[in-house]
Amino acid sequence: MVSGGRWRNGTRNLQGAVTWESIALARYADVTAPFSQAIVKAHDVSYADHLLDVLPRLEQFGFLLVRDQTKQFAGIITIADVAAEYGATARPFLLIGALDQLLRRVISEELDLAEVVALCDPDGRRRLASFEQLSFGDYQQVLSNQKQWDRLGWPLDRKSFVDRLNELREVRNELMHFNDKDKAGDAAIPMLRNMIELLGQYAG
Repeated sequence: MVSGGRWRNGTRNLQGAVTWESIALARYADVTAPFSQAIVKAHDVSYADHLLDVLPRLEQFGFLLVRDQTKQFAGIITIADVAAEYGATARPFLLIGALDQLLRRVISEELDLAEVVALCDPDGRRRLASFEQLSFGDYQQVLSNQKQWDRLGWPLDRKSFVDRLNELREVRNELMHFNDKDKAGDAAIPMLRNMIELLGQYAG
């Protein structure tokens, strides 16, 4: 964590930075160490740099100071910042994965493979041979079928369930193509969690 920084001649010339670690090291070497002994070399990047390109330096140094378009220092990025951002980005992916596994488990445990294949691959072009080959669209196809739905014995409205599943399929597609971050990100998390919780009640 960076607790402070010093710039010389305005906000463009970097003199160094002070971190909790540099303070601890300075005090460890000399309990009466002045502030200047806690200043360590700092490294900077530009707003225009891609995050993936600066990750190796961020991993090496722990933090990087960021220059804006006028070359002035305008912020700081730390490993904790990246972890939080990637964590937020990864959350809907993890939930989609959990929903995918749950749907596959329900279908594989409750329904007949031959009938499922007949619905999802009627002409045999895809040559489906196992439940593991089913896609998210296949789940929707199977659960849209009244006969297969009735076999589940769920006290739920089939149309409403399938409509919601279709919405989540679209969310999944947005995620996989990195489109519409709001729809495919935080906004989708409540829907995904609700569907997972609902399935958990009836999946056995």
